[in-house]
Amino acid sequence: ATKIVIENNEGQNQIGSGRIEELIRYIEAKYVDKIDGDDLVEEAIIALLGDLDPHSVYMTSEQVKEADEQLEGSFVGIGIEYLLLGDTIAVLEAIDNGPAKEAGLRSGDRIVAVYESDMSHDSLAMTNVVKKLRGKKGSDVDVGILRRGSDEIERVNIRRDRIPIHSVDTYYMLTDKTGYVKVNKFSSTTFDEFMDAVDDMVINHKMEHIVIDLRQNGGGYLNEAIKMLNQIFKDQNKMLVYTEGRSVKRDEYHSAGKIIHPLDKVVVLQDENSASASEIVAGAIQDWDRGLIIGRRSYGKGLVQEQYKLKDGSALRLTVARYYTPSGRSIQRDYKDNERYHQYLSDRLDSGELTGENIASKADTSVFYTSGGREVFAGGGISPDIFIPIDSAFLNEKFNKVINKINPFIFRYIEKNDLDLDEDSFLEDYVIPDDLWQAFRRSLLQDEIELDLEEKLEKEVKQRLKSRLARHLLNDEMFYRTINHKDEMILKTLKEINDNPLLSKN
Repeated sequence: ATKIVIENNEGQNQIGSGRIEELIRYIEAKYVDKIDGDDLVEEAIIALLGDLDPHSVYMTSEQVKEADEQLEGSFVGIGIEYLLLGDTIAVLEAIDNGPAKEAGLRSGDRIVAVYESDMSHDSLAMTNVVKKLRGKKGSDVDVGILRRGSDEIERVNIRRDRIPIHSVDTYYMLTDKTGYVKVNKFSSTTFDEFMDAVDDMVINHKMEHIVIDLRQNGGGYLNEAIKMLNQIFKDQNKMLVYTEGRSVKRDEYHSAGKIIHPLDKVVVLQDENSASASEIVAGAIQDWDRGLIIGRRSYGKGLVQEQYKLKDGSALRLTVARYYTPSGRSIQRDYKDNERYHQYLSDRLDSGELTGENIASKADTSVFYTSGGREVFAGGGISPDIFIPIDSAFLNEKFNKVINKINPFIFRYIEKNDLDLDEDSFLEDYVIPDDLWQAFRRSLLQDEIELDLEEKLEKEVKQRLKSRLARHLLNDEMFYRTINHKDEMILKTLKEINDNPLLSKN
């Protein structure tokens, strides 16, 4: 949860004022070897922050720009989703109403030239080429396009414009009454996108219950999470979260009691990478017994950062407070050992927590209570009401190598083969044909990977191939429908919505 602050600290009496600058001047003037002063300053700042918490960080101007784009929900570019494929940029999708689509680009095109830029097999050079597709709003870029079935390069002029970065990946009805929304982050547009999804599903599909998928959602703006919660709690003045720090007074956030659409049953899906604003949403819903949390223990980031912009465009993102769920629990993990803090995934795997072999250890055994009297704990993330383990079979190293080959294979396959998919029957009836499967096996052998996985993993590989076909040849909704069709959390959710007594009317 981040807030942007701009302050001018000139004239203040600060600890150690001037000493760092004085040291750097001596080093630049007298040191035996030539030293880049700017690099030295950055290293000094990073070292200075190293003894603080893991989320207090220095950001270069480039990092600030990238972070702002993600959180502000847009960037300036040509508007494509792409895959780096050899020495070309493969267009997965030209974004609707974007410059690339208006210029005629479509899925399956390859960008083989950005004029005045060299295309190269070198991955770093390719990354630089991709950056050249961005620029100032209203400026032009010429690209060379190679179309499926053509050997001629077509030169296309594209005028750059502002491109939205969506935080809602997809939404659709899981059943006649239950809607599903996948939220990938909390940016400045998240609440509006969320409400667009809710409006559509309530008005056009009579949605009564909602499943909010926050898996892999690393958080973002606190206010967007609060606005989302305001549409889940119908009563006024329920505390949703509060923040407090050494130099920051307690700040409480309460429900407004002004919902647009009444929602009945609420389920939140989370995993070990759901963090920050995601945990605010899950914590409030759990503490008030407003819905069910299904999945695995969340990341455990309960720190609030303020971002202080520096004169050169860089910034200090500094932790100023902790946030607490309505019952008063902090969910921040212990960070005394910085190295172990960043190894949380391997620690949870090694302990058997993620696979369900062992119950998660509680860093803080202080007991808190939900509004219905259920025990909950602080100090290590939000523990789910219903635990869904990672299947240890999917941690197979060869399986993950195979999965990483699917996207480029599918792109190349559909370049050479005409596939006619029926969206209405695809989910239930489409089966990966044998010629595609054998072509995939041959492509793996070229990379010295032999496909000899156990039956469960082979079925999962075929499901992933099917989902990628849906993404390339149908649409994003069918991509997610295909992924979720046999997803254990989704299947468990549908059962609990019908049977769980905690999901009563609110």
